[in-house]
Amino acid sequence: MDVLVEKQLMNLIENLVCEKIVEDENFLRFSFYEVRVKGKVTSENEEEFLILANNKLTNMGYKVYFQEQEFRYNNTKRLVQPNELLIAIKER
Repeated sequence: MDVLVEKQLMNLIENLVCEKIVEDENFLRFSFYEVRVKGKVTSENEEEFLILANNKLTNMGYKVYFQEQEFRYNNTKRLVQPNELLIAIKER
């Protein structure tokens, strides 16, 4: 992966994580629109974005779920929706 692209992806991840923690530090939702459209992540770089985001969020103590994976939050079973790239839930 191009070092410049990786740096841009890391900056986007950092900005999104900071925004989302302000909203709700226990439940972070990354939508397709936020990442691919607003963040201008190409389809070629989406997988790298997800890998980098997963690493960062895991290191921050989150459990990460990707498209079509099932998870529990507030005693409710949910599925990561097609318009969501990932969901991160703070582990207690």
